[in-house]
This record gives sequence, C-alpha cells and structure tokens, in this order.
Amino acid sequence: FNTTSERSFSVCTGLSGRITMCKESIAPKNTTVTANNTNVSNVSSLTTVLKPTSPLSRKEVLSKSNPKTLNLIIIHDKVYDVTRWQSHHPGGSLTLTALSGKDATESFMATHDPKTVTMNLLKRFYYADLAPKDCKVDRITQDFRELTRQMKEANMFETDYTFYYKKLAVYFGLFACVVYGVTQSEELCVHALCGIMLGVFWQQMAFIGHDLGHNGVTHDRIKDSTLGFLLGNLLTGIGIGWWKRGHNVHHIVTNSIEYDPDIQHLPVFAVDEFYLQNRVFSTWYNQYLALSNLAHALVKFQHFLFYPIMAFARFNLYAQSLLHVLGVGVYDNSEKIYKRNLQTLSLMGFWAWLITLTLQMDTWKSRIVFFILAHNAAGILHVQICLSHFAQPTYTGVTYDDPSTNGYLQTQLEGSLDIDCPTSMDWFHGGLQFQTVHHIWPRLPRHNLRKAQELLMSFVKNHEGLNYYHLNFYDANCKVLGKLKETSKSTKTWNDIFQDGINLVG
Repeated sequence: FNTTSERSFSVCTGLSGRITMCKESIAPKNTTVTANNTNVSNVSSLTTVLKPTSPLSRKEVLSKSNPKTLNLIIIHDKVYDVTRWQSHHPGGSLTLTALSGKDATESFMATHDPKTVTMNLLKRFYYADLAPKDCKVDRITQDFRELTRQMKEANMFETDYTFYYKKLAVYFGLFACVVYGVTQSEELCVHALCGIMLGVFWQQMAFIGHDLGHNGVTHDRIKDSTLGFLLGNLLTGIGIGWWKRGHNVHHIVTNSIEYDPDIQHLPVFAVDEFYLQNRVFSTWYNQYLALSNLAHALVKFQHFLFYPIMAFARFNLYAQSLLHVLGVGVYDNSEKIYKRNLQTLSLMGFWAWLITLTLQMDTWKSRIVFFILAHNAAGILHVQICLSHFAQPTYTGVTYDDPSTNGYLQTQLEGSLDIDCPTSMDWFHGGLQFQTVHHIWPRLPRHNLRKAQELLMSFVKNHEGLNYYHLNFYDANCKVLGKLKETSKSTKTWNDIFQDGINLVG
C-alpha cells in the first residue's frame, strides 16, 4: 500500500498463480483504530497486499506461513495475516511468531476481549477463508467453548474489587511494619524479621502483579498496565513489561523446549535430557542456549542446587528487567516497549527506596542481614513457579496442529500442575495453586479460580483422553527434585568433561 494516498488498489493472486484485481480499498490518512485500548495509526499499512482467491486448508496455511515474510494464523473459520502487526502487538511479537501457521482460536479468545478486538481490529487482517473441510470443530472443543460461555454468563470473569482492596490493605500494613521496624529499632533480630517480612511482601505483591499482567483485575489493558508499573515495577523491582514479554509466550507454548522461556535455564538447570543432548535454539533469547562443559558440571548437581539458587533467583529478575527496558543484551533496543520511559523510571524508583530504607540501619551487619533475608524469603515465589511446570512433559516445536489431539486445551493440561491445598492456604499460593485452571482461562479473576477448578475437573472426567494433574505442595516438590535428578544423569561423565577441557573442545 501507498499509505500516504487517499485511495489504493491491492493486487491479489490465487493458489494457481492467477493475478486478479481486488476490490478498491479506502485508506484515509492518519487512520486511528482503537481496539482493546490499543491505538494503531495507519492500520491500512498493516494489511497484506497479496491475497488468495479461494479458501486455504490448514496444511496450506502452515506451508505458506513464515513469521518474517507472511505470518498467518487461524481464528475460527478465517485466516489472518499478522505479519506487520507483530511489532505493534501489545502481547509481544513472540506470541504471534510461535503461532505462525497454527490454529490460534482458543488462545486468542482466552486472552482477548472478543467484543472489542474481534469487531474493531481483527477483521482488518483478513487474508482468506479456511477450507470448509477444516472448519469442523471436535466435540471436546465444542464442549469447552460451551463451558466457557456458561462461566461468562455466570459472571465468573467479573472482578470483585473488595477482594483486592482487602489484599492491598494487608500488604501495605505489612510494608508499614517493615518501615517502622527498620527505622525505629536498632536490634539485629528486629531487622532480620523485617527482612523476612519484606520478602513476604514482595511475594504477595507478585501475585497482584501477575493478575494485572493478565488484565485480570480491571480487564482494561491501560489501567492494569499502569497499576502494574506502580505495584510491580516500583514496589517489587520486577518489570511488568519484561515479565509480559516472556509470560505471554509461556502461556501459548507451555513447556515447549525451543519456545517457552520459563523452562530454558541453561547453564544452571535442564528440565529435560533434550537440552543436554542437543544444541537448542531459543526463539525467546534469539540464540542458542549455553551447552558447555560448565553447564554439564552444574546440571550434575541441579537437584542439590535448586533451593539455594531459588533463594537468590530474584537478582536475575532484577537484571533482566533492567536489560529489557534498556535494550541491552538479548533485548533489541528497537523493540517496541509500552511506555519505556515510565517503566525505566519506576524500576529506578524501586532501587531508590530500597537502598534508602536499607541505609536507615546503623550497622552494615544489619543492612546485609536485612537485604539478604528479604530476597531469601521472596525465593519461595520462584519455587512455587517452578512447581507448576518443571516436572511436566516437554515437547519440541509448537503444538496446535489438530485441535482435537494437541490443541490449546490439551497443551495447557499436559504442561501444567495444580497444587492441592485447603482454602486457608490460598493466600500463600496466590493463585499459583490453580496454575492449570489459570492457563486455560488466564483472564479469570483469582477469587474465582477455586470454583473454576471444580468445573474443570468435572469436564476432564467426562471427556476421554484429557488429563488433569495435581499434587500437594510436598509431593510436588519431590516430583520436581526427582525430575531434576533424573535429568542430571544425562550429563557428560567427569572423564569426558576433563578430556574436552584438555583438548580445548569448543
């Protein structure tokens, strides 16, 4: 398109190569479309030029699609070209890259407001119809959509704001106690206790940030993102922009060896022997994962190192958040980041108040104990996150080839684990105990997850071929440690590592 002109024509080609002239399109200057609070200028420039004149089969969509040149996705009975939209996508370009050529129907409906996005924006990326023979929906998918519809009619996706008001009142009360103890006491034991309380505060605030990152509180992207900058970036030091960049992909391709950043932890951890036997290219890091002799040496002891590393894992999240907004390392500086300056300032604000608070204590011993214990206590969050996926099955590539066998529902069920706990312990897990439920309905408010779990368990029981995994907290920890121990057996022998070192292999 010549995006500066008032009117333009697009040339289309059919599957046979026949060139035809398409209907004239109107492309007013400076067109602005609002969809789910996303402003896009010159949307006409985001549409494709060449379109087929006949429906495409799923096989043809997959063969034609290329994330860089022609990124096609299937939603219901339509095929859409999202090539130029990728860099503008609020959920990040990597989610659309992962779904290239695939059926994105269920993942799209689960993460978007269909009333605004479908009506205002989606139709602008229309590329072709899906062949009628490939439009048939299997019974499990039909029943799942019906269950979701019933949940919406029951207002289960509506937020009860008193739930969050009460939570925030408790959290800020806890933070006030930390500030009081640090500034008013000179006792080391009090400072140590304040450090642990600060760690608990960070853990609990992370649950709020998680809900906001999924637009699961106000269900308004702008409002939830703004609250995320305050409650996430400023108060916890973890960038919500960086978090969403990886977490959205994780939700789409849960436990994919090449695509899911949440299980890509070389050279420290390997959750599957595949990581130790092959050079794996990470689409998230856009580079090969480190597979050196050092990696083999560390992974040998990963089941022993798991908890000590989790106790200090937060420092890596700090670093990744800052590198992301600064466009350093694996993060491209040209990558579009929502309100980059505001995110940067809020992260700097976190370090300003944390350092100021730490320096209020008179001795370096108190400062160090306070600082370290705060991060150690917050480390329980990282353990909780790992329990949800580390021990679950992995796979290579991307699923979503056939909705009836490896579609959205099956991918989430197989890659996630729920934690059994009484209602009295829901505060401790912050919704992560319902990880499978959350993965299937990511916009569902946290206070409705337990009820949704009952519906999901009943659904799985009534549909052959589906599995729902759940364990108590202790058994889940044992399962993860067992998986890490088993994977560690696939590392090189010490003799091989020594010989490689002597011969300078690599």
